[in-house]
Amino acid sequence: MNTSMRLCLAFAIAAAFAAPAGAQVAADPAPDRFDAADANHDGKVDRSEYDNFVAELVLLYDTNRDGKLSRDEVATARDPSKFDRIDADHDGFLTLRELDAFSSSDFAAMDANGDGAIDRGEAKRQQ
Repeated sequence: MNTSMRLCLAFAIAAAFAAPAGAQVAADPAPDRFDAADANHDGKVDRSEYDNFVAELVLLYDTNRDGKLSRDEVATARDPSKFDRIDADHDGFLTLRELDAFSSSDFAAMDANGDGAIDRGEAKRQQ
């Protein structure tokens, strides 16, 4: 994973634990999902950047570090309702293989013009 992606995610984590309102220092806002995924800041998220972003999200949510995600671990995710669609074998866990399969179809669906990258307009249509 490249340095800029690590910095973006570290920044997002730090923002989540920002100082209380009465503190003297104001935290910068966390980057939005598109900006965090667009590691090279070219205005597009290519497949490699998308895969790295998904991998980072898995690491963030896998709190017990068992290499898979439980329903409880993704309860605070942006859209936990996708759990059953991703859990292909219906064992109650999301494995890397299941996440990779879903990511492939999700990326293809988001890349509306088929150019191999998701631009900000395509990303907004999926929200």
